[in-house]
Amino acid sequence: MKKILAFDLGSSSGRAIEGKYADGKLQYKEIHRFKNVPIWHNGHLCWDFEKIMKEIYLGIEKAGEIDSIGIDAWGADFGVLDQNGDLLSLPVHYRDLRTEGMIKEAQERITGKRLFQLSGNQTYATNTLYQILALRKTEPEIWNQTRKLLHIPDLVSYLLCRNAVCERTIASTTQMLDPDSGMWSQEILDEFQIPWQIFGTMTDTGTIIGEYKGVKVIAVAGHDTQSAGAAMTEDVGTTAFLNIGTWSLLGIENEKAILSDEGYELGISNEQGPYGGIHCIMNITGMWLLQECRRTWEEEGILYSYDELEKLAEQAESSGIFLDLNMADFAQPGNMPEKIRTFCRRTGQRIPETVGEIVRCIYESLASTYSKELKKLEQGSGRRIEKLQILGGGARSEMLCQMTADYCGRPVTAGPVEATALGNLIIQLKALDEIADASDARSILQNGESFRYYVPQRKQRE
Repeated sequence: MKKILAFDLGSSSGRAIEGKYADGKLQYKEIHRFKNVPIWHNGHLCWDFEKIMKEIYLGIEKAGEIDSIGIDAWGADFGVLDQNGDLLSLPVHYRDLRTEGMIKEAQERITGKRLFQLSGNQTYATNTLYQILALRKTEPEIWNQTRKLLHIPDLVSYLLCRNAVCERTIASTTQMLDPDSGMWSQEILDEFQIPWQIFGTMTDTGTIIGEYKGVKVIAVAGHDTQSAGAAMTEDVGTTAFLNIGTWSLLGIENEKAILSDEGYELGISNEQGPYGGIHCIMNITGMWLLQECRRTWEEEGILYSYDELEKLAEQAESSGIFLDLNMADFAQPGNMPEKIRTFCRRTGQRIPETVGEIVRCIYESLASTYSKELKKLEQGSGRRIEKLQILGGGARSEMLCQMTADYCGRPVTAGPVEATALGNLIIQLKALDEIADASDARSILQNGESFRYYVPQRKQRE
């Protein structure tokens, strides 16, 4: 039997999932959970990394004797180390405003389209490239001392085993990686005077990179989206995955990146996949609006569970309210229910008043947006997508899954709910030579997991 430990770090919470694998069966359970709450530090919204590491060590302690550890997390954010390998400052949150104006400055040197052709990534202010430019401009004293820059999962692994690597899936969130070679784009680095030596050693997914107290540390698919993709069970040739968490990532597996002008205009991004190949992705806001609404209601004295919120949404009538999920105001923390009402006033829509009406309009807006982005993905890839597989926490919501089937006009397989942690565990097992390939992984998950299935019941207005 192999006993392994997956840390799945999200932008609102972190978890330790213990896996036990024997006789072709994978059993798992959550053994530790903690809140991941950003803090203000030196004028920036930052991750409380000292607390995160304390929770990591506590999770390892709770696990007892284990064979390996793997870390996955959100993309783009990073920590910087000095010549002694010590953190120079807390990692800054991707929602911090330090990157304001950085896109404009960058595109005076390289256009957005050229950056897309070189990296396969769409332009977002959260991308590592713009965070580096912001760090260098606003805190040159820190930049000048920086000897290594490590993304969050690689930074945690480094603090466990002291080996500075850059796992390839997390590197592909930076807007600096060549998607064809899987190595840094020299043109981008040269143009922005970013030395390649500042990054860790480029490392394939599923590589054993060191040990922590005799336990193997494995570079799993560091980007949580790609760890979730490793838990996909449907036919990747005909099915798109939709990983729903704080963000929604809608994508397909492709042999090569989509780098056409049309792909750029449609908003397709390209990331390295967990089993090789490329995941061509549409980046969409996910449960962030609902998470922020829930936080606001808690501050007002009422803590709703997500099940309670869904029941209230089911009791509300379809409102016909559609939110622009990409609106800048929605990207920042704050009183989200009031932001939604303000948007509806400004756009001449009915104003949702009750909790149920607000939740329902968020769900309907998500499902409608998924439908529009699915059509773009089909257009850019030239492929007909027959089915969707919803991965992650969003698979729990029967209402959202059914709405997605209705709006997209496609059957939906929902699950695994724990796709990210399962993908993390599966990649560790592959690194330990317990399973052979993606086909083995899918068989294990198909036999061990439960799924829900939804078919379109009615065509929805978009």
